[in-house]
Amino acid sequence: RMESSSPRDSYGSLPHLEGGIEDTPRIQNERTGLLNAEGLSNALGLRGDNSLRSRRRIKALAATGLVTCVLVIVVGMALPHSSNTLASKTTTEFVGTPDTPPGTNTSLLASAQSEADFHVAAHSIRPSTVWGKYISTEQPLPTGAWWLNLVLDPVRAVAPQPYTVVPSKDGVQICYPQTKGLTTKSKDKILQLFSAQVVVSSQNGDYEGFEIADYDTLSVNVKTTMSNGRYDTYLVRGSPFITVEFKDSDDGTESELKPLLWSYDQVKGFEKGPNYIKLTYQTGEQWAIWSSPAIQWSVKNPGMKGGPKAQIIGRSGYIGVIRVAAVPKPSAFEVLNRHWQTYPISGTLGYSLSGDGNTANFQYRFKSKTLDGEKDVATTEESLYSTKMGYTMGGSGGSSSSSASSYPTAASSSSSSSSSSSSSSSSSSASSTQGNGGLLMLGVGHHMDALGSQNSAARRGVPVSFDGLFQCMKGNLYGVVGDVWDMTMRLPRATWGADRTVPAPLQEAIKQSLKRDVYGMMDSWDVYNYTKQAARTARLALIAEELNEPEPQKKALDNLYTSMIPWLTGSKPDNSLVYDTVWGGIVTSAGLTNPTSDFGNGWYNDHHFQYGYLIYAAAVLIKYDYKNFNSEYGDKIRQIAADYANPHPASTSDPTSGLSDNFATTAASGSDPMFPVARHKDFWDFHSWASGLFVMDDSKSQESSSEAVNAYYSVALLGKALGDRNIEGWGRLLWGMEMEAAQRYWHMPSWSHVYNEDFKQHKMVGIVSSTKASYFTWFGDLPEYIHCVNMMPFTPATNLLFPKAYVKQQYEVLSKSLTRANPPILEAWKSLVYMALAILNPTEAFEKVQQVDELDNGLSLTNALWFAATQPGGDKIPAPKDKLNAASWQCQGAPLCSIDFHGAPWSCCSIPGGCCTQNPIPCCHGIASATNPFQKPTPQPTPNPTVGATPPPVPPVPGAAGTAPAAPAAPAAPATPPPPPPPPPPGNNP
Repeated sequence: RMESSSPRDSYGSLPHLEGGIEDTPRIQNERTGLLNAEGLSNALGLRGDNSLRSRRRIKALAATGLVTCVLVIVVGMALPHSSNTLASKTTTEFVGTPDTPPGTNTSLLASAQSEADFHVAAHSIRPSTVWGKYISTEQPLPTGAWWLNLVLDPVRAVAPQPYTVVPSKDGVQICYPQTKGLTTKSKDKILQLFSAQVVVSSQNGDYEGFEIADYDTLSVNVKTTMSNGRYDTYLVRGSPFITVEFKDSDDGTESELKPLLWSYDQVKGFEKGPNYIKLTYQTGEQWAIWSSPAIQWSVKNPGMKGGPKAQIIGRSGYIGVIRVAAVPKPSAFEVLNRHWQTYPISGTLGYSLSGDGNTANFQYRFKSKTLDGEKDVATTEESLYSTKMGYTMGGSGGSSSSSASSYPTAASSSSSSSSSSSSSSSSSSASSTQGNGGLLMLGVGHHMDALGSQNSAARRGVPVSFDGLFQCMKGNLYGVVGDVWDMTMRLPRATWGADRTVPAPLQEAIKQSLKRDVYGMMDSWDVYNYTKQAARTARLALIAEELNEPEPQKKALDNLYTSMIPWLTGSKPDNSLVYDTVWGGIVTSAGLTNPTSDFGNGWYNDHHFQYGYLIYAAAVLIKYDYKNFNSEYGDKIRQIAADYANPHPASTSDPTSGLSDNFATTAASGSDPMFPVARHKDFWDFHSWASGLFVMDDSKSQESSSEAVNAYYSVALLGKALGDRNIEGWGRLLWGMEMEAAQRYWHMPSWSHVYNEDFKQHKMVGIVSSTKASYFTWFGDLPEYIHCVNMMPFTPATNLLFPKAYVKQQYEVLSKSLTRANPPILEAWKSLVYMALAILNPTEAFEKVQQVDELDNGLSLTNALWFAATQPGGDKIPAPKDKLNAASWQCQGAPLCSIDFHGAPWSCCSIPGGCCTQNPIPCCHGIASATNPFQKPTPQPTPNPTVGATPPPVPPVPGAAGTAPAAPAAPAAPATPPPPPPPPPPGNNP
């Protein structure tokens, strides 16, 4: 914890929330009032562990003390309201352009109702001064951005790829981690270390600080202020150069900066050209530096102990652009030298959906500047900026693939410009001569698939020999020339059920299970375990409809409705959902004041995981419009979906603020959305980052790829329930991207070429980070943890994510957990392993899952049997000869006790009559009642003259408070949340 010496310190201590949650009466039409649906007319087209999670990120963070977050000048963020609404789209082509929101529909913009208002609260942690101009704006801040390490304390590296970068008082530190032995590969992890190989700075002037000047979908611009000038660093995803522009001071004072590039390695030799100098270090690495206007660099090797070993010094008063690039092979320099004069300053995204909604055409649009290598940088914006933005949507066709593991196929094009400075497409052979070969960027494997038939090197404007010379965590990088990339993706189809129905001989057994499961308890004070249970119950309602069982369906819907309303209305006494006016998002009241509550929800961890389950459950209630759920609470549901899947821009007037020219203009000038665009999604990596306002050495990370997939599948189902093809299509696009990335960067079948062979033998990555891939989870390294947390939940979407050919290889690793002697696999994890088995052998899985003593709290026996029965080959499962007598029924339905503030596992104990926890807390035993006919009566203790009537305590097992995490969470919660448990012992944080 850092103590704050002054309220104006850039960083400070971690304070308690002052004032707490707003509990005053509603304030109508005031900017400081409660968030209502009317104010969402510009928000979403949606707008407006173990515990499987208790072993997760937040305990690991607590164990290492990583709970210090940024605190700076307190600036309130108002919540604008707008009465404007956007017109419904009636055309068959759903197109997103800078002027037309693709996800807009009046069904999303219901009038404000008091039931649809969240209370508001101000976060205890405020944005630091590094946020620059964004502190004073009213727009929400991107808490899941890939570059968030820049604005947290202490500053850590960010990974625009292929470089990792750290801005500091010493300059912009640049590392290409594929060189110098900085990337280590083992059987359990691949790690990229950071070492400053080139540092761009000024030899004169006093450092005053850096801040975020601009950001958008694919870039962030970092402004470094000196006492005698400034320099801006453009970090654009996939650029083979790091570009630094030296400028006059903000107040117009002429720059006196003297560029200085330095390194901890001595220069062995160098080569000079018209606008470049190519360095060769003693280690053999090569780096090249280009400048415009040209600088006659002087090279020195001072060999300072503990400091620069080499200095490359420019001239005083420099105003211009410096581009730095690693040269991994001599042939790479030929291509880099051809393309150095055009550099990107920002990058945004646009998309359109086909008439049938099954195909998405989307574009990367890079704004670039073009330099004259022999002259000073132009002084007018007109001559600096390329005009090649190419907003025409749709791409140029290309065949579509129906492969479940590779959706994208597309046509690639680079737009042309009518301006004299526009880039032309380079030829397929490189030239060492100076010239403007156009904007050169790099893409990875999923980009090449999305480019489709246009992804050949010749069509991309680079020589074949250039492909693969640059690499990153996600494998080989491929050159693409052009300001606009046209890509296409076949989208997964959102369905409520499987392609196959339950075979008639198995229906009676599943009905038996259904009639018991609908009486399962569903409560937890933490949002993650509650939403898992809610989604589990929603599955029961859908299965009941399929099996024509109206009474169990009504019971499931009623349980779902009754349990969800307190969360939506703020009437849940121990925890509730509130709107945070500081960062712009819906968080839990418990998480808002404590970074370790709700797995970091209040610090914006895991929102898509947690709210994805909630949106799934709510979509089911809306599908049936149970008790007028949509009209009463639909606005709130759309707001929650907008929290993590908002498709709208952050601003219309400022092209550098938020994702302004991504999708739409807002309905009224000056009205901002309540949420950032797709909070967790990285549109360059295709997948999401789960981490929020926590500093991470590996920049950003995500563990549960399958829960991320589920989050966007749920958005598609929400659109389906609402009858809104725009929401459904947007959800399908996010879902398709997430699934493509999961199958490529988490799944490791034999045909994958992303990771080394030793690492690939595990078949599943536990955590993917910006600079690391590891066979761990935040709560342990047992195979069932790693595999199953990346498979749950099991829904009709599971088979799209897990093709049988991959699962066959994966299960060879996972199944070994079932026979492991020490430690033996816990029952709840076993239930998930059998779900994976169902994809391969539904008959065996159907039988084995009935023998499991306890299930994961997101899984019901009914859904497990349904999943096996609807697999290919499910019609071969023999009908049970007798009525089901599942092992988990020994305790299911009894009131559950809490092992900690996350809820209790469903663990059977030897005492007859109920459920018992896996720690010394006494068991709670239910009494049979008309409400739950399956609940067991409370056993009466038999007096023992020797021992007495009090039974001995249940011995602790792994997973109890103070021990290493081990068991999955269960659907239970205490009436009042106790304080968080102590952190796990060292070793649980990979």
